[in-house]
Amino acid sequence: MSAIGGFVSFDGRPCDPVTIAAIAGAMRHRAPDGTSTWIDGPAGLVHGSFITTPESAVERQPFADAAAHLAITFDGRLDNRAELLQQLRETHAGPIGDAELALRLYHRYGVECVTHLLGDFAFAIWDADAQRVFCARDVLGLKPFCYRAASASFAWASEPGVLARHAGDMPAPNEGMVAEHLAIVTSTHDTVFEGIHRLPPAHLLTADRGGIRLRRYWAPDLRAEVRYRNDDEYVEHLQELIHRAVEARLRVVGAIGVSLSGGVDSSSLTGVAATLIHERRVPATRIEAFSLLIPGECDESPFWSQVVDRWNIFSAAIPVTPLPPGKIAEEASFFLDAPNSPLAAMTDRLRHAMHARGIRVALNGAGADDWLGTSPDAYADLVRHGQLGAFVHRLHQDAQAEDFVGWAMAAKHTCWPLLPAPVQAAVRLVLRRGRLPPWIDPAFGARIDLRGRLGRHTIDLPHDSWERYDTWHEAISGSSVYQHELIERSSARAGVEMWLPFMDRRIVDFGLALPAEQRWRDGCAKDLLRRAMAPYLPPDVAQRTTSPGAPGLLLEGLEAQGGRTLFEAMRAQRAGWVLGDILAARYDRAMTLYRSGDLRFGYMAVTLSRVAAVEHWARAMAAET
Repeated sequence: MSAIGGFVSFDGRPCDPVTIAAIAGAMRHRAPDGTSTWIDGPAGLVHGSFITTPESAVERQPFADAAAHLAITFDGRLDNRAELLQQLRETHAGPIGDAELALRLYHRYGVECVTHLLGDFAFAIWDADAQRVFCARDVLGLKPFCYRAASASFAWASEPGVLARHAGDMPAPNEGMVAEHLAIVTSTHDTVFEGIHRLPPAHLLTADRGGIRLRRYWAPDLRAEVRYRNDDEYVEHLQELIHRAVEARLRVVGAIGVSLSGGVDSSSLTGVAATLIHERRVPATRIEAFSLLIPGECDESPFWSQVVDRWNIFSAAIPVTPLPPGKIAEEASFFLDAPNSPLAAMTDRLRHAMHARGIRVALNGAGADDWLGTSPDAYADLVRHGQLGAFVHRLHQDAQAEDFVGWAMAAKHTCWPLLPAPVQAAVRLVLRRGRLPPWIDPAFGARIDLRGRLGRHTIDLPHDSWERYDTWHEAISGSSVYQHELIERSSARAGVEMWLPFMDRRIVDFGLALPAEQRWRDGCAKDLLRRAMAPYLPPDVAQRTTSPGAPGLLLEGLEAQGGRTLFEAMRAQRAGWVLGDILAARYDRAMTLYRSGDLRFGYMAVTLSRVAAVEHWARAMAAET
């Protein structure tokens, strides 16, 4: 969770120390262990330190290799250090940090060095001999990287608001991305500012006098499939992968935390981590659990308390209470970006509780649903292969589950993938003609071609399974990547780094290659994960098939942040983006449904939260200009 940033001038002018100091100062909240800068001729690099691993405690960044005329600022963690050191045949009297390791790989392999790296990372290298900046971001975008290019310069930072403020000329809103925030975020490249971009996951970038070039350096093979002789071999392989992923993330000194919900995913990580720590196979000395205490039907304490008792670990229950008024507005002003939802912001208290206990790193179970779960597009695969009996059996089993997508959506997931592309295009044309989210001003939607924009950000990879393709596409969608960034920056401000073992690339590759019958069996999603983690789970937790949602908390959170007044006299309406009267009526309708116990308010709460985020950002922008 370190801060990285920098500025390079390509017109021969020396780098301005004031510019570098401004970038460094704007990211002090990400650097509890201090901020350092490095300037040499036209290039300046920034690094804000947050010590998590033994190596980062002795490494100094930005790291420069004077003999090779290279310098790097690096944020992240490399998980295949032993293999990389063996490749380089390096011998050192002391530990070598991840930044230095990445720089040495660049010295040997050039820009292809990134294909050798396993872990969560974002970095920038200044190559003085080539007079270029080389940047890269991990394959799932778990580490942030933003950049702003001009005709003769290139700047980068961990957050877009830093780049919006540093040059003294506030960029105009990127209305296309504003519209995505009002509807659904699909882009992994744009920000809400014109001229400020995100480096997409699994991409590298080079910048020099000739301009900027982006290239995807990795994508999974969606046609690969793992086939073993029996179920036990799948179980053994997944157990090994989870152990390796958790072990790589226990490379910390002292205690490690875990965000424990009581579901299968976080409970599995807790059990594996507790076992590894007990066996003294990792630097971490103990694990502590932190859980949200939500009253009523969403109370998961009967489950997470069993996990805590099973492993005899410290635990803290953090009551969920309304956010103080103005909390989301303050976040928008601080980051100068679209803020988190009130519901997600409530988890900040979890991270603050960890920080108070001296925890710097915490594990989170995100990713298990993505790579080891299932997708309704499996219906289309079964029909396409003529497995009609299996299709009927699965549909019957799914229909009895609490989280069933509904018959209309089941029909769509069955039929839509099977339609030829020209037919899909024709159907879209007919069904979407004139249809935009009703709260978006039609003139605005037409001006930016919102419908076309939302369909533009897809990754067309060869595949022979719609379930596999949908699993991949949803997990790396713009919405998913943006949510990772929101969590990462909130964690940074709280002084805790969240690490996600199920987002380990080795688990990603294995999960995408799993046969369908290992993902879902007899009405149970993540069946393989449950079997593999059975030794680490209390029986009640292992048998859980759903986790409670809390849409009511989202609506209550909106009410605490202003409620209906958020949708009156809106700056977003004055900008021509939304229709305030429709939004105010929609808010009234959602509150009426909520108070009557009608669950249809849930979808409305989500859309209202998206609009409220844009409104808070628009107000923050107005205060800046």
